[in-house]
Amino acid sequence: MSNFAENLRRIMFDKRLKAADLARSTKIPPSIISRYLSGKNNPSTDNIMTIGNYLGVHPQSLLSSSDASEPISSSKGISSSTDSLLKVIEVQGELIKNLQKQVGGLEKEVKAWEDIAIASSGKNSQKTKNPTKPNKQKVGFMKKHKPKK
Repeated sequence: MSNFAENLRRIMFDKRLKAADLARSTKIPPSIISRYLSGKNNPSTDNIMTIGNYLGVHPQSLLSSSDASEPISSSKGISSSTDSLLKVIEVQGELIKNLQKQVGGLEKEVKAWEDIAIASSGKNSQKTKNPTKPNKQKVGFMKKHKPKK
């Protein structure tokens, strides 16, 4: 088995990846990945770069006979991860602001509904202070149209 096949197997094992995952993510056909893993074929330079970038290791570490795989730690990789982290933090801040606005709006709406409920309960209590007394209009109507005995 070639150094590439051994290194690729070891790194995939360490990262708990299957050949199908690697093929799907790198767009390299599964049959080609299988040939790489069995040592039957050696990869092209483009495929070594693609696999190395996906696995997060330097492409040279896939080819070397050393046991240690070097993670990619170029300044470009660090700055891009920092930039993406800053973007995530910025988006989270915007989401928090939007949620605070929504909560503030809901609090105002609840307060308005409470005020309406209090106001309507005050009006109802004036109308029904003594529900046993009939309205004056009904009394007048009944006096006029009292059945004759």
